[in-house]
Amino acid sequence: MLIDYRFSNFRSFKEMTSLSMIAGRQTTLNDNLIREYDLRVVPSAVIYGANASGKSNIIMSLAVMKDIVLSGSLESNIPNLKNLELYPFAYQSSEKPMKFEIDFIYGEKRLEFGFEVQVSTFKKETRSIVSEFLTYIDKSGQKTNIYTREQNKIKISKDKKALSIIEFDEKLLKQFEKKINENIDETELFLSRAFKSTISNELADMVLDFFKEELVVVSDFTLKKTNLTFSLEDSPKKDFFAWNKILDGFVKNADFGPQGIAFKSNKTEDKESSSMELVSIYKYHDENIVIPAELMESRGTLKLVDFAIPFEKLFKSGGVFVLDEFDAAIHPELIKGILALFNDSELNKAGAQLIFTTHNPIYLNNKIFRRDQIRFVEKDADSYESVIYSLADFGAEEVRNDHNYLINYFKGNYGALPFIDFSKLLKQNGSEEVEDGNL
Repeated sequence: MLIDYRFSNFRSFKEMTSLSMIAGRQTTLNDNLIREYDLRVVPSAVIYGANASGKSNIIMSLAVMKDIVLSGSLESNIPNLKNLELYPFAYQSSEKPMKFEIDFIYGEKRLEFGFEVQVSTFKKETRSIVSEFLTYIDKSGQKTNIYTREQNKIKISKDKKALSIIEFDEKLLKQFEKKINENIDETELFLSRAFKSTISNELADMVLDFFKEELVVVSDFTLKKTNLTFSLEDSPKKDFFAWNKILDGFVKNADFGPQGIAFKSNKTEDKESSSMELVSIYKYHDENIVIPAELMESRGTLKLVDFAIPFEKLFKSGGVFVLDEFDAAIHPELIKGILALFNDSELNKAGAQLIFTTHNPIYLNNKIFRRDQIRFVEKDADSYESVIYSLADFGAEEVRNDHNYLINYFKGNYGALPFIDFSKLLKQNGSEEVEDGNL
């Protein structure tokens, strides 16, 4: 479960920015809340903002953090890490590090983990982890530092509570710490490598498993060919079709048509795994015709099925789904139905969370969201810096529970709304002659 995500010096965000899921003081829609670890946490959040305001940068920053954590190295050859030098805030002369911090609950433990990455803006020279920390937080909110890192110096906490958490002998820990500091690599996370292998595999795995198993970040939720992959041990002896009640329910409730949609097994050249392709099944003259789904189904249908694949696991064991423009090509009524599931504490017993960006104002509704679930991103016209804020940040008189959020948004009362007059552009250029091929 995500409690708070913080980052700075990333794309249009210069200062430390928080995407907190802690609920505010609002008393209405209290049934929406997840209660865990003596905390009141919102199960969903929607993020609004004009084009180029910085909404997508929030999602991208979390995706970059996830890739660094799971790869354990700044030198990994994966897409998000190939262009690290393009991510720092570009409108400043000082070379500040990018900072990423996350506060989350995994299993029965609440942990806080963070690090800073130093790169040369726009040019690939040296990359390094300049700081790193891991903290345990108990149910009273008291923090216990596990370790800190400054440049290539690791300091592992020796107090009794920290030693009991990592289950390590103090004298032996000093010996390990000395060897670790002699061999630390500036491009590698201490947590993912040395801490996991020599200090506490259990605690490291809690962080890694949260990022791998519970945090799903989709920064480009666009149309793609939907496939599933399974290991050779699970591979069927012959071709077959796979489906489940969750997928079936999504399709039937969305009323996509009489055709069936399923995953068909495909043989692959990979000796260790096989794949399944999404197909449409049509009944034609008493014969089942199987056609690749991307040739027959709408973009919205394919996106919804894409979402439905991890949906069952999300509601069974919990997790955080973060999506950029989730509702693009999907009818808002379907999105409202999905939001109702996340916001219903009786159905969402595992504490699953959904965070998404959108331009559609239909969700600006006090029957769907609490004020602390509605976020806005705005970019300053002079400094080009983005900031994020929620409706709950406004005064009680400015935004009341009975206000019409949608109308007030279009009145400009909450900001984050573009005001553009293209007519001036046409008037200015309409009277000028431009030679062909010249701008």
